[in-house]
Amino acid sequence: MTATIYISGRNCARYVTRSLLSLTRQTWQDFHVVFVDDASTDDTAAQAREVLSRHFAGRHRLTVNPQPQGKAANAFELLGRDGSEFTAILDADDELIHDGALAQMADAYARGYDIVWTQYVTDDGRRGGNGPLDPTRAPRGQRWLTSHFFSFRTELFAQVPAALLQDDEGRWLQCACDFAIAFPLLDQTRRYLHLPIEAYRYTASNPQSHHNQAGPSQTLSSPAQQASAKLVLSRPALPCTRPLETHPDSLIQLTQRLQAAQTARAEQIARSTEQRLARMPFRTLALHRLVQQEKVPAAWLGDAGGWALDAEFLSHMIDVLDRHPQPRVLEFGSGRGSKILATLIASRGGSLHSIEHDAVWAERTGQDFERHGLAAHARVLHCPLIEVSFFEQPGRFYDLSGLDPELRFDVVIIDGPPAQTCKLARLPSLAAIAPQLAPTGFHILLDDYERPEEQQIVEIWKKIVPDLHYERLDFDKSVCQITS
Repeated sequence: MTATIYISGRNCARYVTRSLLSLTRQTWQDFHVVFVDDASTDDTAAQAREVLSRHFAGRHRLTVNPQPQGKAANAFELLGRDGSEFTAILDADDELIHDGALAQMADAYARGYDIVWTQYVTDDGRRGGNGPLDPTRAPRGQRWLTSHFFSFRTELFAQVPAALLQDDEGRWLQCACDFAIAFPLLDQTRRYLHLPIEAYRYTASNPQSHHNQAGPSQTLSSPAQQASAKLVLSRPALPCTRPLETHPDSLIQLTQRLQAAQTARAEQIARSTEQRLARMPFRTLALHRLVQQEKVPAAWLGDAGGWALDAEFLSHMIDVLDRHPQPRVLEFGSGRGSKILATLIASRGGSLHSIEHDAVWAERTGQDFERHGLAAHARVLHCPLIEVSFFEQPGRFYDLSGLDPELRFDVVIIDGPPAQTCKLARLPSLAAIAPQLAPTGFHILLDDYERPEEQQIVEIWKKIVPDLHYERLDFDKSVCQITS
């Protein structure tokens, strides 16, 4: 099984090195990179050439266009020529954030699937809208659920005529190219698979993106993109030559899997809705406390892309912080909530050290602290992940060599590394911070305790440090609170 990674971009010098280096972290490496610099006026090509030569020698093709052609034209000209079984599309300003994404894709193609895609997140913290397609229905009658990280069996692309990637005047489409490429491929098969992993970071903040060039917007598509997408859908679908019943798995098995997934999801939504309704009065009181008493801007607590900060947990954090005069707080994993946490700490004369492995998020969190006048009480440390071994469990954890060993912390919040980093990703946390816990007493809060891996981590900690007090707290999500 071999793959082609198709990357194209224009004026992506700020992002391209990070994009290409994300490929070096993939556990499956049997791929060839096709990189197109689409007439950049910055040094995108020079940076790409350097990284490709260093990390993908003999495994890449770099094309530099003298004039902009667009992703669709470049794909039509360059893809399908190297004999790879499947092709995956990565934009030059985006990156992969799940090290096993290509390995899972390769496994899916080996099992007979024709189109495979994942979930994505944006660089400002929003979760993408991708999901599974119903294989018993034509894709054009369903929502657009297959954007990033999108891949396809390469032989299908040979059946796509140039006209489907062009406008009515025969000009290559310049926007909504992912949409234009995907649908003629989806038309040809019903053997597609959604991998429910967050594998791709989409750089929504790139000023060169079409949706940003159209002016301020809350969506990820511009009017021009929407017009191109409408044109794509107005054209006749290609014939389906690989129906569901030809899949190595039987139609009955696939249908049963789909029905089981839909049933489980419906039950999960019902349980979640019931729980949220039951907790609504407590959430309202927590919001009032945060906004009226703690002066947290209400906009910070609202939904963004479907993600709502847990107001009840933040209200609990107020009680925790109030137990420690001038609380000294360590946070593993920064995010949208870091500025709220910093606000609560600053009002109590305390300090926050926020640990973040991702350079983009570290910079964004630091800018948040500066923008909102919190830098005197909060700082973010960029601590890349390194290979470690704790309690005979190999993995990757933050490089804490930049954290002052003389610091002592009253409160530690563990919300990183991400679960997909490795098995039991947060297991090293307790041993890593033990020497710097305040001798007068401390609170440790492990987030995402509703997940089996976090529960397994706590069971290991209980065996090693049985004298600590471990308590489950249920809010919108669950937390394990550990105290001395």
